[in-house]
Amino acid sequence: MITTRPQIRRGSLLAALLALLCSAFLVLPANAEPLPFEDCPTGQFCLYDGSGGTGTRSDAPEGAKAERDAGTVLSVKNNTGMWACMYGKPEYGGGLQTVKPGNDDEYVTAGVRWVVGSYKLVPSRALCFTGYERCENGKVCTFAERNGRGAMTVHVAAVDPATQNLGDSYGPEVAPASVFNRTAKHLCLYPNADYSGSWTQGTTVYGAYVVLRGQSVTVPAPFAGTFRSHELVNGTSECQ
Repeated sequence: MITTRPQIRRGSLLAALLALLCSAFLVLPANAEPLPFEDCPTGQFCLYDGSGGTGTRSDAPEGAKAERDAGTVLSVKNNTGMWACMYGKPEYGGGLQTVKPGNDDEYVTAGVRWVVGSYKLVPSRALCFTGYERCENGKVCTFAERNGRGAMTVHVAAVDPATQNLGDSYGPEVAPASVFNRTAKHLCLYPNADYSGSWTQGTTVYGAYVVLRGQSVTVPAPFAGTFRSHELVNGTSECQ
């Protein structure tokens, strides 16, 4: 008995293989555009000079800060475990926007740019609202804005040759809105440059505004922005 095999034409086989290859290529995905911010490494705070995570990227690790010269920042990706605090002015001043861990943010909305003047990465969002931590131990620091934000002046205590007061005298350019007394003495603040003057609030007259040792405060009216000198004393009764 003779068994005959069906003859397969080589041309038909080649055509079938080509059809199979073509169908495979048809279902392959096209090269997709990269997702916004996908290039930001884990553990880094990524700042871009373009919106939507585009342009040149610079990275900052957890705990990083830039009090000034933050550069051109139009978008960010917070790939750290900390909160990012973004300020509209240098030295943590001006408006504030916060970026929670894992989120991104845009600083161009409807063609309007929100300028980033400074930033810092902190463990909790509450720490975005204060800048007192910049004041070193043993110093008296005054700030241009509330809660230790804005331009900071570090005062070096010296004995005034005329009054013998241990403290500092300064002009209206300092204009403190908040104060941190990180010394071991109490702080007496005055409206005049010669450690004198007083304020009147209602029927009460104040001869000095006192910040106790180790305390920080946002200065209320009518004292805010009026200080021109201060002295360091062992007891508040020594205030002028």
